[in-house]
Amino acid sequence: MKEPKDDGKGEAIIKVKTRAERAELMKRFCKITGTTTESGAERILLQMANMQRWTAGGLTEEERVHAGAELIAELGPANATEAFLCVQMFSVHEAALLFLQRATAEGQTFEGADANVLRATRLMRLFTEQLEAMSKLKGKVGQQKVTVEHVHVHDGGQAIVGAVSTGKPDRGEGDK
Repeated sequence: MKEPKDDGKGEAIIKVKTRAERAELMKRFCKITGTTTESGAERILLQMANMQRWTAGGLTEEERVHAGAELIAELGPANATEAFLCVQMFSVHEAALLFLQRATAEGQTFEGADANVLRATRLMRLFTEQLEAMSKLKGKVGQQKVTVEHVHVHDGGQAIVGAVSTGKPDRGEGDK
């Protein structure tokens, strides 16, 4: 893989030595991003590369594409929607860290530090919301909690306190 570039159409152009090498690389990128099209995978990985601000000066664009692919692989998106959310989550995380860094910069005024902490806090709250959205997309929503405030049990009635689950009824002999 050589250096990816934006061709103006929103797709990364990745140069490789052979067609077979490109096909294998694109197959890998599609799998990592959960996409079915090469252009979709390239777009998502280029977006990840462009959002890396902490290492922007120290890594080539190719290295940032690979780093972005590794980060997305860690989150394991199953489809393009989840991959887009991965890019957004990464971007929000990077921005929050940037504002935290600015808040603690030497010579920072109290007002400047306060404004940057506020921005970082808002972004970290957004990141938490994005984590919840990802959990919902992946079907990993936590247990629902129901709180019952008032219970009235009348004469002859019964009440159960605690977790109740319905299982398969026991079948006696002769039942099929």
